Amino acid sequence: MGYVDIEPEQIYEFQSRVLVDVRSPKEFEEFHIPGAVNVPLFEDDEKRLIGFIYRTKGEEEAKRIGQEIALSKIKALVERVRELKERFGNVIVYCWRGGMRSKGFCEAMAKFGVETYRIRGGYRAYRRFILKDMERILERVNLIVLTGKTGVGKTKVLRILKDKGLPVIDLEGLAMDRGSVFGGVGIREKVSQKMFDALLYEELRSIGEGYAFTEDESRWIGNVHIPEPFWKRKSEGIYVEITASLEVRVRNILEDYTSEKGWEEEARQSILRIRKYLGPQRFSYLMERFEDKDYEEVVRFLIEEYYDRKYKQFGEPVYTVSADDPEECAERLKELYERLSHESEIQDIPVQKR
Repeated sequence: MGYVDIEPEQIYEFQSRVLVDVRSPKEFEEFHIPGAVNVPLFEDDEKRLIGFIYRTKGEEEAKRIGQEIALSKIKALVERVRELKERFGNVIVYCWRGGMRSKGFCEAMAKFGVETYRIRGGYRAYRRFILKDMERILERVNLIVLTGKTGVGKTKVLRILKDKGLPVIDLEGLAMDRGSVFGGVGIREKVSQKMFDALLYEELRSIGEGYAFTEDESRWIGNVHIPEPFWKRKSEGIYVEITASLEVRVRNILEDYTSEKGWEEEARQSILRIRKYLGPQRFSYLMERFEDKDYEEVVRFLIEEYYDRKYKQFGEPVYTVSADDPEECAERLKELYERLSHESEIQDIPVQKR
């Protein structure tokens, strides 16, 4: 009875398992292996204290204080891990580098008869593995890329496709950002680069192989960038242009951006950031409409005078489909997916041009 070190890729060999992240809650919140459970060896304030002692009194004293803190809560930690083991089977533990925290945690579990596995190298090794393995997985995935101007409803259509059971990689959903200067308006959660990469990898792994839908994005989506292997694969994908009337685009944007409290100030700050692109007269007009709460005109103006002028497609569309009716658009795209999945030639696929 004890613990066994495993490589990051081995976690996928377990039919029943739970990943246990023993880092502090703040570290876990910033990034973790998707699906992991946080069972912190040290709380945020305890970790800060140990770090301060390490810097001021040295490693040995920091170790001593850390051991005292850990021992004071060992009973609760053992009970929590036993509970997880009963529910999920194998318990796989990790910390940042596979160092003292995960080692001490697993050794303590072993003393109480709880068998665990530990990821050798911790999250850092997991991250190196997924970034390398992503390229291998992408060799088996073909992307159908939805491109189109701001507000046409690409994300809405992707979510309908997902609800229909089709494989979808929602890049904006993973990044928690819409990918423009207004992209974070009304969105409260933020995603780190490490978390985005991990979520993207797990999504790709769940698809396995075949065709999958995604959205045409620039390299940067808010504060995260698309990993090179995915960017390259997206550039090789089948591009479908999604269109919509100006009226529908305005409505879509208002629905997406104005649902959360406090969006107005965030939108105002975003307008200020594009002031130099608008020029004095257009900027003054836009701010007047905004202060008058004429939000439909604000959105219309931004579409015509900012978004459409800056719009750039990263691939050449082979078809154009209207999303004025998102459900009908999804049905047409489903037809495309089914024909491609049955290895039809692309020119034989009767997707109606709109």
